[in-house]
Amino acid sequence: MNLDPPTSTVAALGLLALLGGVAYANSLGNGFAFDDIVMIEQNVLIKRLDYLPTLLTSDYWAGRRAPSEVVPWKSGLYRPLVLLTYALNYAVGGLNPLGYHLVNLVLHLLVTALVYLVALRMGMGQEAALVAAAIFAVHPLHTEAVTGIVGRAELLMAAGVLGSLWLADAGRPVMSLLAFALAMFAKEQAMVLPAVLVLYDLCVVRPRSVLLRYGGYALVLAAYLLIRALVLGRVNTVSVFFLDNPLPHLDGYLWTLNAMKVAGHYLWLCIWPVSLSADYSYNAIPLAGSLLEPGVVLGILGWSGLVGVAAWSFVRGTRRACFAVGLMVVSFLPASNLLIPIGTIMGERLFYLPSAGLCLLVGLVYERATGQQSAVSGQPSAPLVTRHLSLLLVVLICLAMTVRTVARNQDWASTETLMGSAAQVVPESAKVHAALGGVALVKQDWSKAFEHFHRATELYPDYIHTAVTINLNLGTALLKTGQTTDAIQAFERAVALDPGSSVTQFNLALGYTERGLYAVAEKVMRSALALNPEFPEAHSGLSSILIELQRYDEALGEAEAALQLRPDLREAHANRAKALQALGKFDEAATESKRAGAEVLVPGLMGRKAR
Repeated sequence: MNLDPPTSTVAALGLLALLGGVAYANSLGNGFAFDDIVMIEQNVLIKRLDYLPTLLTSDYWAGRRAPSEVVPWKSGLYRPLVLLTYALNYAVGGLNPLGYHLVNLVLHLLVTALVYLVALRMGMGQEAALVAAAIFAVHPLHTEAVTGIVGRAELLMAAGVLGSLWLADAGRPVMSLLAFALAMFAKEQAMVLPAVLVLYDLCVVRPRSVLLRYGGYALVLAAYLLIRALVLGRVNTVSVFFLDNPLPHLDGYLWTLNAMKVAGHYLWLCIWPVSLSADYSYNAIPLAGSLLEPGVVLGILGWSGLVGVAAWSFVRGTRRACFAVGLMVVSFLPASNLLIPIGTIMGERLFYLPSAGLCLLVGLVYERATGQQSAVSGQPSAPLVTRHLSLLLVVLICLAMTVRTVARNQDWASTETLMGSAAQVVPESAKVHAALGGVALVKQDWSKAFEHFHRATELYPDYIHTAVTINLNLGTALLKTGQTTDAIQAFERAVALDPGSSVTQFNLALGYTERGLYAVAEKVMRSALALNPEFPEAHSGLSSILIELQRYDEALGEAEAALQLRPDLREAHANRAKALQALGKFDEAATESKRAGAEVLVPGLMGRKAR
């Protein structure tokens, strides 16, 4: 079948690319923010070619640890295609954020184009299809998926699902199956594609031979599940923490009520995307305790109304509205916490693909309001003034959404701006305050850091007993302000929570070193190096400890090991200089001291920088 688009379609796609480009152009100047830092800046697996096999056969968050660490990080997510695109970005442009943001923007434009093409395949008129895709292109709710680099999983998954659907209806089954497979390797949510395809056949093209139509998708899905199980150990290994998602920790009745409340909040943000947040963890959305609470009632009414429209369309209409609503419902269910618990109570990025169904529904409403299908339906066409007013309303909506999206992109410029905006929307979120404490820590604003850490633990008293990062950050702030005993306690909690991490061991060793407990510090630092031998700061830290223990030959060897891994590590140069001086090699020591940036060697321990 010829898939070459007509000239009018090319023009429409060009217009959509322009609209999406205008809405997201200012995101290209942003840096890495929030999870981008862990997933990209600190992800060792994307930075070396010899790590590629590990990258493709590991948990999505495995890059949080060095490949040599004996206890791999497990989140229960398997998204090798996303990680591969990060590795390609790194191979081309290193850690320049521009390339990563540009790829996300291109993917969003691709998904927008697919929304338009699917609308046409549904039998929607070109103007109505353009309206649906234009709203999708500029909607502010999509900023987390597009402007947040780690939202790429949503973009790739949505492109795969919509592309597979379009290719299947266009008579390209092999390409459709390939798109389906790629979508699942981008994000697990793509497993809904067979259900979406069945719904499409029921509502748009009517039922076909079940075996011939769906057999290939069943085989691809089975192959994916087998590969996923082999990599992760079992099909579903997601651990759900109360802080990130309290719903599974509630009784079944309250779980369902609050899931419906959250589902209603997604709809509200589609209609009124003013107060957007990168975080909705514990206490950001107050938990409901009754069926009669407004948020619960509105959520139930909103989704019931949409299901009612779908049912009416299936029984009395052309069924296209049924498919639009069905696409939204089916693609949202895996992320809704209604069927299975997921790792977060809510995330705006999770509604990226479901919102495509809502945009298609808007296109159908526009088509009906303007009477574009009057020639087919036999109904009288809408008055010209109604058509003009409808078009004007769409233009104003798209303009307002574009302005909001441009403004929201600026929030994603950095972790500081992102969490600062979240604090205004969800001031009761413990996780947001913990993140702001980390930002203050980097800026060495100790009082502000302690203020946010205190507020985080005030909002969620179990925070320091359940989360590693806040203990590492709090311990670092305590260590930097001379509160060594409390710092060691924080680092010990971090090690107890994650003993398989070289970073937690390293920070605890720093605490013991600062306290003067060099023998204990040496033991813990060697534990960090046993977990990750390619940890330059740990080699340098051990060198510092050995200098204090007057074991200068060993100290020299550790400093040189650090410099082999990271030649620009000033602390290692300083430690090497001190060891050389202690061994009587004064000329070499003087040269090395200059490399460290110090004209004169000074007594004291070097290399105490906490990570």
